[in-house]
Amino acid sequence: MFMPNDVYSWDQRRIRILWSNRQAVFWIDIDDEGALPQIASKSDLEHLLARADLKAITDPYLNVSMTPSKSGSKAEAVQEKAWAAIKDAVKAEPEIYQRKTRGELLNRVLGETGTTKQTVYRWLRRYWQFGMCKNALNGRYDLCGGVGKPKSFESKRNGRMRTRSPGEGVPITDGIKSLFRIVIEKCLLNEGKYEFDYAYNQLLISYGVKIPSTPEDLINVPTERQFKYFYQKEYTSIEVTKKREGEINYLKDFSPSLGTSTAEVPGPGYLYQIDATIADVYLTSEHDRAEIIGRPTMYFVVDVFSRAIVGMYVGLENASWVSAMEALGNAMADKVAYCAEYGVEITSDLWPMEGLPENIIGDRGEMLGRHVEVLSKSFHVDIQNTPAFRADWKGIVERYFRTIQTKMKPFVEGYVTKDPIGKKRHGNDYRQDGMLTLKEFTKMIIKIVLHYNNDHVVSTYDIDSDVPKSLPANPLILWNWGIEYRTGLLRRPDPQLVKINLLPHTNATVTEYGLKLFGCYYSCKQALDWGWFEENYRGPKTVTVAYDLYSTNVIYLRPSDSYLEFIPANLTARSRAYADITVWELWIAQDMRRDVAATSKLKQRSGSVNLVSDLQQIKDESKQQQPTYSKAEKAKRVKGINDNKRNERQYERSKKTADRKAPVDNHTATVTPIHGGTSGQKGFKLPTRLKDLLKEDDADE
Repeated sequence: MFMPNDVYSWDQRRIRILWSNRQAVFWIDIDDEGALPQIASKSDLEHLLARADLKAITDPYLNVSMTPSKSGSKAEAVQEKAWAAIKDAVKAEPEIYQRKTRGELLNRVLGETGTTKQTVYRWLRRYWQFGMCKNALNGRYDLCGGVGKPKSFESKRNGRMRTRSPGEGVPITDGIKSLFRIVIEKCLLNEGKYEFDYAYNQLLISYGVKIPSTPEDLINVPTERQFKYFYQKEYTSIEVTKKREGEINYLKDFSPSLGTSTAEVPGPGYLYQIDATIADVYLTSEHDRAEIIGRPTMYFVVDVFSRAIVGMYVGLENASWVSAMEALGNAMADKVAYCAEYGVEITSDLWPMEGLPENIIGDRGEMLGRHVEVLSKSFHVDIQNTPAFRADWKGIVERYFRTIQTKMKPFVEGYVTKDPIGKKRHGNDYRQDGMLTLKEFTKMIIKIVLHYNNDHVVSTYDIDSDVPKSLPANPLILWNWGIEYRTGLLRRPDPQLVKINLLPHTNATVTEYGLKLFGCYYSCKQALDWGWFEENYRGPKTVTVAYDLYSTNVIYLRPSDSYLEFIPANLTARSRAYADITVWELWIAQDMRRDVAATSKLKQRSGSVNLVSDLQQIKDESKQQQPTYSKAEKAKRVKGINDNKRNERQYERSKKTADRKAPVDNHTATVTPIHGGTSGQKGFKLPTRLKDLLKEDDADE
C-alpha cells in the first residue's frame, strides 16, 4: 500500500508519495528544485517494489517537518503567510496534482493573495517535498550563513561600535588568537589557579603595552571581554577543571558522582472522534477481590467513515490527556499484540486499523496544549475541539458508549442502576456486587469491540452514491472498501517518535548528581560528555524532558526544539529506591518521606534542646565543685601535671580491678549416682595455669 508521505528510492532519485487510489499514484522528486507532481500506475510501482527497483527509505527531510519555527520569529511569519495562501489548494486532492486543474486552483490563489506565480509554486514544491505539513513551509534560515564556520576579521573589529569608551578597538586576528592561547595555557590552565584578572594583565604585557602604562595606552588593545569570550568558547569546563585541579584531584573531587459526520469524509482515516466516559460498573482489585476499586474510565476512538472502533483505553485514570494519549496510541498501534496482553488471540485482519488520521475531534480539556501542536505541525493532524456542552458534535462516539454498556450489562455484577443506594427499604447496594477485575473487564470490552467491528451492521449508516448498495454497513467491511476504493489518508510515523512527543513535558534541573526530576536523578552518556554534571558547570540549569507517567525508569531529554530529537536518560543508582514504579506512586512515596522528615526534624530539635540543657547542667555542677585559688596556687597547679596524671591513672586502674578481688564461692554440689554406680566427687573450679589446661584426664581415653 502506498500511503501519502512515504519516501522511496527509485533510479538514483528519491520520491515522495503524494496521493494514491486503486489505479494511480501521484509522486514528486524531493531533490529536484523544479520538480512537479508526476503520476504513475499503481500496478507498475508495485512491480518495481517487488523487483526491489523501488525501495522504501527514511524520510531525509524529517528534521524539517519535525522542527517548528520559533514563536514570533521571521521564519514563523514566512510559514504562516505561505500556509494561508496554499492551505485550501493543497487539500483539493487529486486536482492539485494535475496540470490543468492545478492551474485553475493557482489562479484563484494568485487572485486572493496577490503573490507571484513563481512564489506560489515555490511554496507548493516545498510543501510537497519537505513532508506535506505546515512545518515544511518554514523559512530555511538555517541554511543561511556559514554554519559552524568561524568568521575572520583582519582589518575591522566585529561587534557594534563603541559609544562610551574611546577608540575603535582591535580585530581578533589569528596572531592575537595565538597570543590568547599562550597566555591562557600559561596562567589559567595550570594548578597555580591564577585569577582571570592576572591572566589579562599578562596578556596586555605580552601584547606590548608600555610599562608603566597610562589610560591612553589601553585604548586600542584586546579588551577583557574579547579575551574572556575566546577563553570560554575555545576551552570546555571539563578541560579547564582537569588542568587547574590536576587529573587526580579531578577524578577524586570534581568528576560526576552518579553512582550512589460521513458525507464530509472522503475515506477511512480522514476523521477520528475521541471521547471518554465512566463505565457503569464497579470493579474489584486484582490483588484482593474483597476490595472495591470503583468505576473505570473508558476511551474510544472511532473512524467516522467506517464507524469502526480504531482505538480504546480502559483504566483507572481520570479523563485527561494522559488517558486520551493511551487511546490515541492504541489507535496507531498493532492490535494483535494489544489483545494478546489480555489473553485474546486475533489475527491482523480482524482489527486492521492502525495509523495517524487526517483529523481528530475531541473535547477542549483533552485536545489542547503542546501535544496538539506536535500533532498539527509535525504529523499534519488537524485537531478540532467541540464547544462546551456540545457532545452532539461527537454523536457517533457518544452513541457507542450506550451500545457497549448495553452489551455488557447482562454479564457484569455491580452494574450501576438508577435506584439510589440506601434510599429504599431492603434496597440493594450494587457496589457490593462487583466481581470483575480491571483486566477481566478490559478483556470483555475487547470482545465487544471485536464483535462490533466484525459482525455489527450499522442500520443508520448513510452511504455515499459511489458505495455499492449491496455492501453491508459493517465497520470492518466499510473500512476495507474505503482503503481500497477511496483515498487513503492514514499516516505511518515512527510509533516511538509519536509516543515520546505525546508524553507530558516539564523541566528537569541540572545538578552535580544528574538530571533531577520529581526528586529522582537521571543520567545519559551525552550529558556526561557535555559536562553537565561537573562541579564548575555554568550552562543552563534547567532542560526540557518528557516523562512517562507509568514508569520512573526512563525520561527523555529534549536537547533542541526539534520534535525529532530525544535522548533517553536512565535512573541512577542514587534513586534506586524509586525504580520500577509509576510517577503517581513516586509522588505518594515522596509525600510520605516529607511527612516523616517533618516529624523527625521536631524530634531532632527536641533532642538537641535537651542535650544543650544536660551539658549546661554538667558544666554548672562542675563549676560549683571547683575551689578558688590564689595566683601562687594557680602557678603551682601547672607544675607536676605528669605526676598527677600518673596518680590518677593508677586510681582508675584500681577502681576497675576492685570487683575482681571479690571472694569466690567454692561450695561443691552433691552428686547422687544412679544405676547403683558410685562416683567420686570432683571439683568444677576452672584451671588457672596453662599446664592445667593441657593436662589430660584418664577418663577421656
